[in-house]
Amino acid sequence: MQSNLDLAITKAAASEATYNADSSNVVNIQAGIVSATSNAQTAIETATAPLAPAVALQGADAVTLNQDLDALSVAALAAKVPTGTAVLVP
Repeated sequence: MQSNLDLAITKAAASEATYNADSSNVVNIQAGIVSATSNAQTAIETATAPLAPAVALQGADAVTLNQDLDALSVAALAAKVPTGTAVLVP
């Protein structure tokens, strides 16, 4: 059984991977835009068409990642153990 901390780490890692994939997608689209600027206007429009949705998705996933990181922080703080006292283990 996973603890709340384990679950929060797993969820934050998945959100981070999604956000990183979105970021790579935005960079690739932007690189295509730079390449397209030397071509005709149609090529520029074709290259830029996916940028707005990709940036919107990246922003939405950034919100999710931040929420999951906040939850991870809460779970990590809740998992802290007391110090300065002995714990007897049978």
